[in-house]
Amino acid sequence: MITRIGTAAVGLLAVVLSGCGSLSEGSTPVAAAPTTTAVATSSPPLDNSALEQQVRAYSVAFLVGNGDVAYDLLSQRCKERNTRSNFVMLVQQAGTVYGPQEIRSLKVDQAAGDLARVTYTYDKAELDQRGEPWVRESGVWRIDDCG
Repeated sequence: MITRIGTAAVGLLAVVLSGCGSLSEGSTPVAAAPTTTAVATSSPPLDNSALEQQVRAYSVAFLVGNGDVAYDLLSQRCKERNTRSNFVMLVQQAGTVYGPQEIRSLKVDQAAGDLARVTYTYDKAELDQRGEPWVRESGVWRIDDCG
C-alpha cells in the first residue's frame, strides 16, 4: 500500500517506503439420518483472523492519515528503511487525498509460519493491494511492504 498510495497521490507524495461442525478425535457421532455422510478433511482451516484484523487496522490508520499508528504497524525491516517523521508525513498526505475508505474484499492468499501475502480491494481501484507481504514479529502481524 505504501508504494501504490504514494504513486496514486498525483505526485504529491514521495514514495518513502502495502461446514457446519466436526467431530473431535475419538468422539462418537450422534445417530443421523441414513442420507447423511461425513466428510473428512486433511487439516483444519488456518485461523487468519489476527492477520485480517491487522490488515484492516493498518488500512484505517493509513487512509485516515494517522501516521503514528500506521508506523507502529510496520515490520522492523520497514522501520529501518523509513524514518517515523517521513512516514508520518506520507500517511498524513494520503489521509488528505483519500480519507476513510472501507475494504471491500480481503483474502489471505498465502500464510505459512510467520509470513503471509494478502490481497484486499476498495471502491477506488488505485488503492487495491495484491499479494501484499505481511510478517509476524513477536506474535504480532505487521505490514512488510517497504516499497
